[in-house]
Amino acid sequence: MPRLAINGGTKTIDRQLGKDWPVFGDIEREHLMEVLESGRWWRGGGDAETSKVTRFEQAFAQFQDAKFGVAITNGTQAIECALKAIGIKPGDEVIVPAATFVATATACILVNAIPIVVDIDPANYQINPEAVEDAITQRTVGIIPVHYGGYPCDMGAVLEIAERNGLWVIEDAAHSHGSLWNGQGCGSIGDIGSFSLQMGKTLTSGEGGICITNDEDLAKMLFSYHHIGRFEGRPFYEHHIVASNLRMTEWQGAVLLGGLTRLEEQAETRDRNARYFEDGLREIDGVSPIERDDWVTRWNFYFYHFKFHSEQFGGISRERFVEALGAEGLSVGSGHLHPIQKNPLFTERNWGPACFGDNEPPDYAAIDTPECQRILDEEGIALNHRLFLGGTEDMDLMLEAIRKIRDNVDELR
Repeated sequence: MPRLAINGGTKTIDRQLGKDWPVFGDIEREHLMEVLESGRWWRGGGDAETSKVTRFEQAFAQFQDAKFGVAITNGTQAIECALKAIGIKPGDEVIVPAATFVATATACILVNAIPIVVDIDPANYQINPEAVEDAITQRTVGIIPVHYGGYPCDMGAVLEIAERNGLWVIEDAAHSHGSLWNGQGCGSIGDIGSFSLQMGKTLTSGEGGICITNDEDLAKMLFSYHHIGRFEGRPFYEHHIVASNLRMTEWQGAVLLGGLTRLEEQAETRDRNARYFEDGLREIDGVSPIERDDWVTRWNFYFYHFKFHSEQFGGISRERFVEALGAEGLSVGSGHLHPIQKNPLFTERNWGPACFGDNEPPDYAAIDTPECQRILDEEGIALNHRLFLGGTEDMDLMLEAIRKIRDNVDELR
């Protein structure tokens, strides 16, 4: 009789794991009703005390160890706003990792800069500092490291490279709300940090974003570029720079203030459960966790990656393992491991009216990021963050499903 569910055996996981996402409750309802009844539904309708957006900016920046926050319409435009605030110019080159959501790179093109895609470190799936070093040219002006999956990347190495070469650093922290690098909130380490607040993120208002910084001058430029070129403290109809309207609504601010009250507890729960899960993975031949670097104080992940090793797992493919896990009741994915430069917009050079000055983007079709591709094809397994919001019994069920497949791997051959 078959034991594996994929062959007709009993399914290991027959109930929901973790929690539904998003998590919300009375505090969001209260904030939303206050906005509704105030009649001030945009951030300019009240003062700093009554604006939900302003209160969220201040609270989130403080939570991430930054002095200033500027709430933005979404995560992509948060990166665009950060690039404009830092002074990007047409044809400037910006180094980005292959493993990320495509917006890390397209935000550069949208402000007429050229993203230069580099490979990732196979140990932790983060931007590889050696690859960054090798990619620097006379046209390089900055680096956008991504705390991929919420795992804090090697900011010590990134900052050292940036300082030595006169480059700025914008952290793409879209996945890392509540993650800590050497005890410091991700996004507050470089010049600017940008976050997404989209539906799936660990802090969400459906859509939204925010930039944080410890530099007062950069904060002023972020504010101006998100507020149609206005300067804070100047007359309302006085516009100083060409800029768009990237303002967040009070509705979003209301929801985010509620979600922020739970973020610390949720971050601790995910991190605690992940460490328990990692202990279990180490006991199963053919799988392993990403072993945490010394600088990872807390990992509050957007998705959680672990590693599958075919040769130690009976020789089956990653695809077959994923299929068998799904049958056991544990759906997994690959996160954002698909190398971004392989997207048609890059290989077919479909960037529309973007102006790159005297510089031309590289032939992205010829850019090879072998580690990112190998990890996608053979190794990387991603789990949704909501699965880690329950108790250790949920971790035990996930481990049981993996262990069951390993113990009966002959059924898959």
